Amino acid sequence: MAAKKKGKVINLAMVGCGGMAGAHLNGYEELLSKGETRFRIVACVDEALERAQHFADRLRANAGWDVATFATLEQLLNSGVRVDGIDICSPHGLHHVLACEALDGGVNVLCEKPIGVTVRASKKIAQTAKRRGLVAATAEQCRRAIGQRTIHWAFNDGLLGEPKMWWAIRAGWQDPQNVPNWHWRIDRKLGGCGMVMDSGAHWVDTMRYWFGEIDSVYARVEHMYKRPHKKGNKVVDSAQEDFWTSIFNFKSGLVGTWSWTISAPGKGFTQLTMSGTKGSIIDSDIFHPAAFQAAGECQLLDGTTFNMPKLQTLYLDTLSSRRREQLFPYGITGGVTLELWDFIDALSKGRPVEIDVEEGLRSKAVSEAVYESGKSGQVVKVADVLKGKVDAYQRDVDKAWKLL
Repeated sequence: MAAKKKGKVINLAMVGCGGMAGAHLNGYEELLSKGETRFRIVACVDEALERAQHFADRLRANAGWDVATFATLEQLLNSGVRVDGIDICSPHGLHHVLACEALDGGVNVLCEKPIGVTVRASKKIAQTAKRRGLVAATAEQCRRAIGQRTIHWAFNDGLLGEPKMWWAIRAGWQDPQNVPNWHWRIDRKLGGCGMVMDSGAHWVDTMRYWFGEIDSVYARVEHMYKRPHKKGNKVVDSAQEDFWTSIFNFKSGLVGTWSWTISAPGKGFTQLTMSGTKGSIIDSDIFHPAAFQAAGECQLLDGTTFNMPKLQTLYLDTLSSRRREQLFPYGITGGVTLELWDFIDALSKGRPVEIDVEEGLRSKAVSEAVYESGKSGQVVKVADVLKGKVDAYQRDVDKAWKLL
């Protein structure tokens, strides 16, 4: 077991105890199992109080902590319970509402991706954090995982040479005649989007981490099929796209193509190819979405090949023991646990987080540039989306949240 880290103990609250919060809870338990003692979960918050109570009971059983439960963040902030940071796992549309409420209450925040439901919502978090002098971190798991760190090294330390182009394509079929129950993700106000900004947010952050900033985007975004959902006695259509294809022009000159659909009947496929001047990484496994699992094979110009475990070994061998412990503390290589550790370590030591709200905002602007280009049919500059000069796709959501 690695030596215990120095620093003050951080009191945390989990706000939102639904789906993704379960992965966060697993991550906190992994940290405890590794000997990380610089944090304590003191409260769980969810409007469905039984969900908060379930988390509290589990923490009490596994960690021996007494954990308070609340139905609202306001109740927590007025309770007298000391909290240094909150971990927000709510619907996207509530991210800016909860984050700003916590920051105005004097509490640092870690917020699940996307950092805000729109660029304006994300900026509101950033502005509040800056005004209050507090930490607002984006909970982005993928770039921290060992596979993503390895590919970053392979391109940025010269093994694969200068990156030139990439393709990330996935096609599959979800029958629109299968009518699922309503979920907040299909609601524009709560979800804001479809996969470009949902799981796609991971790929946007990953491509920026690997290859740098994006200058412009040209995209086509479509609803190929109506996709109804049951909501009580009503049937409502999803606002989410079921197809997009997009071209990314990076500031470095790199060109990337990203396509995705659930509207292609028959056998699906995934293809991820990233090519540099000295070699490429190729992954065509349908079970390995690009952002989540860096898999596949690396082949150099001279024909030398490495599978990803071998490439990871080559990468790890370049790291000093100190650097390895900074990136993979306690030997942890899973992104969710690492994002939680980064927040805890940053608050404990008073250092910056790796992925702050501003970094999350830059990724957010790229996702929205895809939507804005799809709506306008024009090439869209990411800088114009970031500045709010191009916002037609987001405007109805901003109006709903009174952000305009």
